[in-house]
Amino acid sequence: GVFDGDLLLQCVQKLSDDLTRSEECSKEIEKGCFMVSQKCCEGLAGYVKDRSDAARLRVVAECANALNTTIVDVVREVSYLTNGQSESLESNLSSVISVLERDMFDVFLKSVKRNVSACARLGLIENLSTDEQQNKGPDESVPFPPYLAASFLTIVRCRAQVERALRDLSRTEGTTYQFLALQTASDGVVENICLELKSKLNHVRPQADVFSIHLQFLISTLKKYLSDEVLSLASDTRRMLLSASTGGRGTGKGMGNGPEGLTAVENLERLGRVYVMCLGD
Repeated sequence: GVFDGDLLLQCVQKLSDDLTRSEECSKEIEKGCFMVSQKCCEGLAGYVKDRSDAARLRVVAECANALNTTIVDVVREVSYLTNGQSESLESNLSSVISVLERDMFDVFLKSVKRNVSACARLGLIENLSTDEQQNKGPDESVPFPPYLAASFLTIVRCRAQVERALRDLSRTEGTTYQFLALQTASDGVVENICLELKSKLNHVRPQADVFSIHLQFLISTLKKYLSDEVLSLASDTRRMLLSASTGGRGTGKGMGNGPEGLTAVENLERLGRVYVMCLGD
């Protein structure tokens, strides 16, 4: 489970001591470095086989470290050894390592989507009448919605897993792995919930206001991670819920956009502050 770049670097340094006219062997040296890197990647791919997401993230970390540090050192040493006659070495080494890094992280993101799909569900929809809701006292306030708690826990677990394996490492494009993972998880949560709300509109209609407030809370909490496409879906779904509520059949009759809606969102932020804190910078 290790990309042994230090060994590769030591081999190149030994060649520097052993070869007297190394610039004449630049092609062979470059080919040798490429073959060693390829074998390292094959070993890492074999290590991951039949293992968990943690193993895949470990491989991603090994590849990222190699791309950001080891390969730079090897290329510099080979360039010195061959008097700059190995211009394609960096791109060749980066290419073979990047393929493995990209494949492993893509598989991990697919696993995140599957986990989110299993957890981000509305669950049992309880329909309270208007009188029942209005007669609830301050000590009988509704707890943090279980389906939101399950959804946030999925995102928080994803963050912890990536943070533990990859810390603040970035891809070659400059975006951190943590942000990409959180983006995938957040998009999946909001998209799944929106699609379920749309498909179960007749069931959720009596509490359309409540669900519109939940959705508003989700958007405001996860906005920095949500793609434009999912933000648009969430906005459309919330408009649908508000329309269903103000049509006269919803319990709150449009409170989602008024002071009562703001108070409800603030209450959700209070009840779910531990999740919000876990997702903060």
